[in-house]
Amino acid sequence: MTPPIAPDDRENRVRRGSRGRRARSRSTDRGVSTALGYVLTLSITVVLISGLLVAAGGFVSDERERVTETELDVVGNRLAAGIESVDRIGAAPGESRVEATVRLPPRVAGTTYSIEVVSGSPNELVLTSTDPEVTVRVPVSTETSLTASRVDGGDVTITYDPSSGLEVNS
Repeated sequence: MTPPIAPDDRENRVRRGSRGRRARSRSTDRGVSTALGYVLTLSITVVLISGLLVAAGGFVSDERERVTETELDVVGNRLAAGIESVDRIGAAPGESRVEATVRLPPRVAGTTYSIEVVSGSPNELVLTSTDPEVTVRVPVSTETSLTASRVDGGDVTITYDPSSGLEVNS
């Protein structure tokens, strides 16, 4: 017959045995939880950075369009002032032919652009960039007729001839 086991000894044996099992499962869980934590942290970081880049990309695109529009407006106003100056000089008595060159940048905001002279009432300049596609209209007031034409960005020559009026060429 086996000697009776005291209740305290049984609890210790059970505890020891369960502690041993728990210790082994904890060490396995710890390894999994470290790898899982790393993967989750990396995934969340990638999602946040991607969202930030998408949001910032839209903002940069909008700003680029605004800068292009502002620069086209400035270029258009400079050319309109040049056309109006040549018109005033050409309309003066005794003038036969007037020619002036307006120096304009070949590119605005890193993109090429074109200038279309639209004659009518009122005359206007239509400046259009290629990328992003932005269009700006600038009115031009002249006393003489303005010949419709289209030129690319860069230096522009404005010519007044009494027989043909004002003409814009590159």
